Amino acid sequence: MCYGRTMITMNVRDANQNFSKMLAEVEKGETVLITKNGKTVAELRPRADDPRDDPEWRAAYDRMVTLMKAWPDTGYRVGKITEDDKYGDAPL
Repeated sequence: MCYGRTMITMNVRDANQNFSKMLAEVEKGETVLITKNGKTVAELRPRADDPRDDPEWRAAYDRMVTLMKAWPDTGYRVGKITEDDKYGDAPL
């Protein structure tokens, strides 16, 4: 959702013909709604930051994986999980 900003609305034809301009608006932080026959069919918005791109997150993740690989194997296995195990008794 976009708070405090107006969203740009374009129909499919205009979006296709003006893709570079539309993308430039998105790069500035705008959200573009793309409509077809008056109904919104798509929303083009800036990509949210991915935590995996953060060096601190990556280092913490790598430490966690290393610890998990070093964890001793207890030999305990869960076994097969059935639908009843996941969702309770089957309906009557």
